[in-house]
Amino acid sequence: MDGAMKKLALQGQAGGWQQLRTMPCLGRRLAAVVLGNLLMGLAVTLLRMSRFGNDPFSCMNLGYSLFTQNSFGFCMILCNGVLVLFVLRLARSYIHVGTLVNMFLIGILSDAFYVQLTALWGSPESYLLCFRSVLLVIGVLLSCYGCSAYSCAELGLGPYDAIGWIVERRSQGRLSFRYFRIAMDTVASGIGFILGSIVGPGTIIMALCTG
Repeated sequence: MDGAMKKLALQGQAGGWQQLRTMPCLGRRLAAVVLGNLLMGLAVTLLRMSRFGNDPFSCMNLGYSLFTQNSFGFCMILCNGVLVLFVLRLARSYIHVGTLVNMFLIGILSDAFYVQLTALWGSPESYLLCFRSVLLVIGVLLSCYGCSAYSCAELGLGPYDAIGWIVERRSQGRLSFRYFRIAMDTVASGIGFILGSIVGPGTIIMALCTG
């Protein structure tokens, strides 16, 4: 996924909202963005229900949710909103339609999926280890497919992803995306853990998949 995100970052340097009118098959690309975020929202829910840990950014926001007693979706939107302010200040060309869809959709969808699936399957605390393992595997796969669809549409980066590319760009490559992302993920996971979120194999796997 690194290559697709790199391509998106380079696109962000060269264009912005004005490119939307000239993009081929825009309808299909918007559909890919929505589908990708839908799959990622479901993936977050399944990883959350597996109790093996989520990706670092979701882990941090789940921690905020537990600490503040606000919904996960609300915490995702709030945190993404703060990051978007930094992106707008540093390199607003990274903000596209896909950025806004990612900012608002994943958390809201994840909350909705969580309510429906726990109503069907019961509380995650009661799940057997084998079932939790299946949820982990499916969650990771759905996240990969969702991220691929979202990235290939080339309609913007999520705020959390954009920060790493902006740092690499502004440091002129002295601080690479990969190493800065490792630092970001470590900090996000640490904050999530301190606030009561689960950090586990799922967190490590997702960090490796995205970074």
